[in-house]
Amino acid sequence: MKRTPLYETHRALGATFSEVHPGRELAAHFGDPVQEHHMVRKVAGLIDLSHRGRLRLSGSDRAKFLHRIISNDVEKLKPGEGNSALMLTNRGKVIADMKVYAHPDAISLETHPEATEVLYRELDKYLIADDVTIEDISDTTGTVGVHGPQSGDLLKQALGLEVDALAEHHSVFHTFDGQAVLCVRENETGERGYNLTVESAALAGLWEKLSASSQASPVGLTALESLRIEAGIPRFGAELDDTVIPLEAELESAISFEKGCYIGQEIVARMKYRGHPNRLLRGFVLETDTLPQNHDLLFDGEKEVGWVTSTVYAPTLGKTIAMGYIRTALADSGNKVDIQTANERLKAEVVQLPFYQRA
Repeated sequence: MKRTPLYETHRALGATFSEVHPGRELAAHFGDPVQEHHMVRKVAGLIDLSHRGRLRLSGSDRAKFLHRIISNDVEKLKPGEGNSALMLTNRGKVIADMKVYAHPDAISLETHPEATEVLYRELDKYLIADDVTIEDISDTTGTVGVHGPQSGDLLKQALGLEVDALAEHHSVFHTFDGQAVLCVRENETGERGYNLTVESAALAGLWEKLSASSQASPVGLTALESLRIEAGIPRFGAELDDTVIPLEAELESAISFEKGCYIGQEIVARMKYRGHPNRLLRGFVLETDTLPQNHDLLFDGEKEVGWVTSTVYAPTLGKTIAMGYIRTALADSGNKVDIQTANERLKAEVVQLPFYQRA
């Protein structure tokens, strides 16, 4: 069972651990997931994201190589800039999602733990005569997320790091305890947030420095999941897998329609310009506190029209909500559907995502 470099730190804080991701013993919560959820909405929280996959590409051909394989533009990225992108099959199906960060001497990728091995293998498969080296640095580095409306103030107070001007996916390097820290602005929760990646040996010291601020408190992955669902952010392994075409999940921000060919491009372009998705990712607000399960089916009368991918009681909204795919004809907000659970049918209303976002 894998653990992050912060396992002992979390254990000392009284964390409850669980196998949130297969094969990994991770901090699910530190006592009260709902309180942790509200802390991120109101102030700021510290989240251990070290379980995620991190790859580093170096060599003179790194941008050109990646540009022709993944879905978004890489060659136009300047050092300090980034974007979101996808690795697709030749049939346009998602096999990995990632964040792409350009640096002066490398490009780094962050992906979900379930997609790390596939992403590495697929990139390596297409590496032939290019001057590119791909390294999996997941086990030698770690990441702490600082998320919440006061996250920028926390980083300034704790590290002297000015981040308010950073755009989404953009990054800056900072020195902490003699180590280079990569700080990236990312939306993980619907709030302003930053992810800080450093060598594993320096991670506990970075966490301690950040947690010394009275503004910050530890947040587990249970709260991160409820925050994510409220923010309507699709997750690999839930909303995204190798049965989904990006436009079904409305991931146009992860696609360049101007850069030319990449793996799966023909299918995505054809759907964009000549057709439309048969199903779309949507939110569902339930009329009950009963939680459906992932993969529960959606019905319009007796007709099956989709399925649930994620579900949670939303602390911010005070409602039971779900994400899932529904046939395009029924994807407008306000439509009513039934969710078939093992024991009953639950009434739900279709809504556009996100459920929550800070103005």
